[in-house]
Amino acid sequence: MANGDSKKTDYQITVIFDTRGQRESPDEMRDRVGELVKALGGELKLAESLGAKEFARCRRRQFREGFYAKFRVAAGPTFGKGLLSRLGLDRTVNRTFIERL
Repeated sequence: MANGDSKKTDYQITVIFDTRGQRESPDEMRDRVGELVKALGGELKLAESLGAKEFARCRRRQFREGFYAKFRVAAGPTFGKGLLSRLGLDRTVNRTFIERL
């Protein structure tokens, strides 16, 4: 595979979705990111919805809370860069955190 099958690393990914004005449900958004993880060569171990949470500090008054989803993934070393670049193009994704475990 393109992401280096021999040396997989475990990652925890937290994605914050902006669900304002979206027809797609938060669970569908979570599932779409899970499919993207698989398409990029990652092995999806966990996809969990954490629900809507208010932000401690709002950057925009109209956007005070986001829908959080957590993923546990095993993937190659270049996986993170590819995922960030693809999610950066998704208008429903507000923020993405990738942590190497």
